[in-house]
Order: sequence, then structure tokens, then C-alpha cells
Amino acid sequence: MAGVMLMIPRFARAERYFSVMIREVLVARLMGAVALALLLGALGFQYWSALPPCEMCHWQRWPHIAAALIGLAGVTLWKTDSRLLVAGVIVIVTALGLAVAKPWAMMAYIVIAALVLVGLLSQVKGARGLAIAAIVLVAVSGLIGAYQWGMQLGLLPGPSACTGQRFVLGSDMVPEISCNAVTWSLFGLSLAAYNALISLGAAALGAVLLMKKPQ
Repeated sequence: MAGVMLMIPRFARAERYFSVMIREVLVARLMGAVALALLLGALGFQYWSALPPCEMCHWQRWPHIAAALIGLAGVTLWKTDSRLLVAGVIVIVTALGLAVAKPWAMMAYIVIAALVLVGLLSQVKGARGLAIAAIVLVAVSGLIGAYQWGMQLGLLPGPSACTGQRFVLGSDMVPEISCNAVTWSLFGLSLAAYNALISLGAAALGAVLLMKKPQ
């Protein structure tokens, strides 16, 4: 009887551990799903609705790509140290973004930001690390969207490399778009505003779920 009583706390701790682990996986997948949905939505507006993206629009897509890879593919396919996955995905996606979009004026800032993210997010391993990485990446996209929204409202200054008329990926054969131009809106909110609200809201929800204490 005494042995059984001693084992009860161990089972309780194991149950809480698996409960937390499952929640971390679910949060990572939720963030990945949100990122993928927003990315597909942006591509739908670009190709089906013939709305060319501005340069800052592309900046918002790359963190979503990384979040989708980490949150959806990472928790399912990657079984080794999750910190390697987080660092690798951020470095590769950043390199691809720089190679494709060629944001020369902002390149140094983007590289520094990517390295800072790698350093911070590589401190936590396991499913929790994947969830935190996905949350942060979704939030980064949302913050870029919020800044662009502020530019469109005339409240914030825009980087000179973005507010001028210039070629960006996917905008050939259609008018070039400035970052502070509103090409589509609904209820007075632009695409950048919706990305900011949805991304930051989803990141906040993910953070709350992740910090929730097990019963």
C-alpha cells in the first residue's frame, strides 16, 4: 500500500509533463497553421485578385514561411534537437528572402535581426522551443504589418527604399506599388492592418496558452 501511495505523485508528475508537452505541440501547430493561412491568403490576393505586393508586403511573408515550417513540419518530422531546426529554418529562410527580394538598403538590419532571433530562440529546446519560435515569428510578421499600417495612416515614416516606386518580386507586368499605398481595404483596414491584427492576436493567444499552468 505504501508503495502505491509513493507511485501516485510520480504518475501525477508524468501526466502533467505529457499534458504540457501536448499543449506545446498544439500551440506550435496552431501558429504554423495561422502563418500558412495568412501566407496563402496573401498569395491569393497577389495572383487571383491581381494585387501586386509592395516590398514591405514581402517582408511580412518570410517570417510566416519560417513559422509554418517550424510549427507544422517541425513538430511532426523533426525528432532531434529542436534548436537546430529553429536556427536552420531562420537562417535558410532569411538567406532565401535576401536572395529573392534583394532588399539591399535593409539587408544589414535583416541579417542582424535574424541572428538575434537565432540566438534568443535557440535557448529553449523541445516542443516548447518550437512553439516559442513559431509564436515569435508570427509576431514579427504582425509587427512589420503594424508598422506598414502606421505608414499608410501617415503616422509613421517609411524607409526610403520602400516608399519609392520600385520593382519587387511578383510585381512585373503590373503597376509597381509603394509600401504606403493602400491597394485593398475592408471596413477601412488594409491588408497590412489585417495581418497585424491577426498575427499579433494569434501570437498573444499562443503565448497565453503556452504559459497556462497545468491543472
